[in-house]
Amino acid sequence: MRESISVFMPLLPLDQPSGNLSSPPTLEIAEPPKPRWSQAHIPELDGFRTIAILSVFVMHMFYGWPPAPPKGFTWIPHPLLVVVGHGWLGVDLFFVLSGFLITGILLDSRETPNYFRNFYARRVLRIIPIYFTCILVMGLAYKGHAAFFLLSVAFLANFHHYFNVPAPHGPSTFWSLAIEEHFYLLWPLLVRFLKRSTLLSLTLILFFGTPILRAIAFHKGLDPEAVIYEYSWFRFDGLALGAILAMWVRSQYFDRPTGWKLAGLLVGVSLLATVIGLPFGIMLSKSIASSALRYTQAQTLFAAAMTLALAYRGTKFTAPLRTRFTKVIAGLSYCLYLIHVSIGEGYYWLLHKMQFNDVAHFGIQGAVAVRVLVIGAVAFSVAALSKKCLEDPMLRLKRYF
Repeated sequence: MRESISVFMPLLPLDQPSGNLSSPPTLEIAEPPKPRWSQAHIPELDGFRTIAILSVFVMHMFYGWPPAPPKGFTWIPHPLLVVVGHGWLGVDLFFVLSGFLITGILLDSRETPNYFRNFYARRVLRIIPIYFTCILVMGLAYKGHAAFFLLSVAFLANFHHYFNVPAPHGPSTFWSLAIEEHFYLLWPLLVRFLKRSTLLSLTLILFFGTPILRAIAFHKGLDPEAVIYEYSWFRFDGLALGAILAMWVRSQYFDRPTGWKLAGLLVGVSLLATVIGLPFGIMLSKSIASSALRYTQAQTLFAAAMTLALAYRGTKFTAPLRTRFTKVIAGLSYCLYLIHVSIGEGYYWLLHKMQFNDVAHFGIQGAVAVRVLVIGAVAFSVAALSKKCLEDPMLRLKRYF
């Protein structure tokens, strides 16, 4: 299980892909034509975003603060505890999702005027306002961490270990935003000027080469919980896998039979990584197999699920992914990701000031339940306020780009 302090997900809300793509064929002969992807929101992707943010949120409600696992949670059924403890894998789900959406946007606009200006302007409007607001507010709240916040302004929070700069618990979420920004800097250039066949070859090299790079790094003695987990070039394989899916849905091979074959291939890669890695400790927290293949093991399963969801979008099979609940949570996810741990820090700071021991008064079960309710209520309320007063007004400016 990952150390909970350094486990966060890259939860950037993204534009929906655009382009002149048809929906996957169906068996109904007289089915009316579905809208092009450029005209349609893909609610199923909100479902994946919701799964990811809730996985990380719930994990931190259990493992973000005392009591320390596993002794404190013996009252929870072991299978459920395993699922909760692996909530950190939500980061890999979001890397795959980000790679898919961003690559799709870039592919569909690569021939349009002002390609770079429009892409970066829209990214700035989506990311910067709330991100810099969080840096300002958290910078005032976390005294003595000016160096970390300066790194965060430059989107270098994931390299704080290199600069020997400690990261405060709450704002350490910024590491994943930095990886996404590094992806945004390079990928638009490659998509614009490379042929699609060359781009596909590059994504395959990234996907298969990054685990090898992680294995080499572990062999050289780099910290798997900090350096390998957070440095950008060790995390690009999930983004590359999402890019592969984006190219697939824009190809002549995008149909349901091919979707099943691709999903089966991805599951097979996950099983192969597991079989290869088991003798070398893939299920352990610190081993060469875990550092190299654990992310691949999860990413391919997430990509397989996304493949089938895309192939069957709009059908009864994907209905659980496109509910009102998933739409609302997905809309709040960016701010919720940024603030939920810091809200928890404030909650325990207040208890400390009041000299109140929640475990002593409520018991372990009660303490967890109360902090879920309090931290969740505050975090979701702040996220809703942010969406209404800050995020949505800025997003309306996208029409100029």
